[in-house]
Amino acid sequence: MSDPRPLARATLPLALAALLAAPAVGRAARVEVRQLLDTSPLGDPFVFDVSPDGAVLVLTGDNVHDAGAGANLFATPLERPAWLDLDGGVLRFIADDGLFAVHGGAPRMLLDLPLTSRVFASDGARTFLSGVTADGRAILFLHEEGKGHKAVLELDEPIDAMATARGALFFTAGHGIFALHPGGPARLVARLPAFSRIPSLAVDAQRGVLYFSDGEAIYALRGDDFVVVRRGLGGMLRWRGDALYVLSWKEHALFRLSGLGVALRSPGTLAPWKDPCEEPVTRLYCRAAAERALLEAAGERPGPGAEAARRDDFVVPAALVEARREAMGRIEAALASEATTGVEGVVWTADAEPRAVRARAAVATGTRGAAISLWDGSELRVGPDSRLVLGDCRPSGTCRQTLERGLLYVAARPPPAGGTARLRGFAIAAAPLSLAFDEARVAVFTSGELTAVLVLEGQARATAPGRGAVTISAGELLEARRGEALGAPAVADPGRVNRWWEKVQ
Repeated sequence: MSDPRPLARATLPLALAALLAAPAVGRAARVEVRQLLDTSPLGDPFVFDVSPDGAVLVLTGDNVHDAGAGANLFATPLERPAWLDLDGGVLRFIADDGLFAVHGGAPRMLLDLPLTSRVFASDGARTFLSGVTADGRAILFLHEEGKGHKAVLELDEPIDAMATARGALFFTAGHGIFALHPGGPARLVARLPAFSRIPSLAVDAQRGVLYFSDGEAIYALRGDDFVVVRRGLGGMLRWRGDALYVLSWKEHALFRLSGLGVALRSPGTLAPWKDPCEEPVTRLYCRAAAERALLEAAGERPGPGAEAARRDDFVVPAALVEARREAMGRIEAALASEATTGVEGVVWTADAEPRAVRARAAVATGTRGAAISLWDGSELRVGPDSRLVLGDCRPSGTCRQTLERGLLYVAARPPPAGGTARLRGFAIAAAPLSLAFDEARVAVFTSGELTAVLVLEGQARATAPGRGAVTISAGELLEARRGEALGAPAVADPGRVNRWWEKVQ
């Protein structure tokens, strides 16, 4: 399991909990999602904004694009555009080393801005700007026309996103969301240790709700709890009018989510954001992932008499490694015990909570695929628009799977230390052939009459009844067609290999 993304519980001050609390009334409401713009022709823009009258402006690699007019605002390309904002009804943007405002269709430079990692937000009269100076300091500035600018805060980490509401500035830095009120210090709103950074933030000031995104999903702070607004749809957020706008960097499109204000006060509409590692079964898998990561960071496990395990430029004491090995052994024994009763793995997807899977379970995927962690630590990735049926993957047995269509990646786990029970190998049926292997990494594709097998590490044995058998070694590709004899594998061209499984988390 390379990245199950277990969500740690966040810290939320009680004062904010009281501010955001709202009684649940009525019945479940519907959130409408509408695509407004295909942004792929614009070169995958990162920043956008919406004016009070609904006009959408998108910052491209060298201009500001008016989505309604379908044209760029400026005849001359911009140098290094970095951010834009329409709060207060005036377009402001960062380009080259300056902050500009547009009046009467012409940009006017407001301020020199020789910073990197530049972000800003404006409420009309004031503009908050942040960035990293030449000497590496992360600074937040306040600029007021006619008064100049001044440094307000120096931070340990650069600011990733900002939003203004009712005179306050909300911003994200590192694991945290902060609020800065005029004349006061910056206060922590929420600490989110599960996220390395939070690149987007929006505020519904009328209802006192904060929305944020990690690029993969959208969340909201509602009362003293977190709510999943949308899985699989994340990106830059803006709250305008009574709707949430989302520039999805993965979908290459701009969306509008309507009805959220009612939905957040309606029971049963939005799922609570919970830590999947709290569930009895998935907790074991999350603990196993953490222990394996620690052991892998330590490098080679020390043998009898070894003093330490070394990796690169640090040394891990042998006693610590041994303690981790013992903990891993206990967890693997517990996972093996679960497997004997039928729970053989956990499915992780971007669009749903993790769930345990049993023998003969079918895993059918949509456009994003799915990751499966088996009890012994072996990893499976099921590609988009695919269907896999798990067979019996219990201890001391062969893990049998049937790939009915699409893509499958298998990374078989090597034998654990201490003789812990493990799988004896894998057998994959993918018409018109079957595969068998022990310690290997294998990618399989099947559709209609064709099946292709790529071996990345180790070896796999392919057989087709009445049509031969062949061994496929690391770096080789075998293509087989229904009714034809198996041919010899060919050497795969690394430059042409589609490593799709690396995108499935």
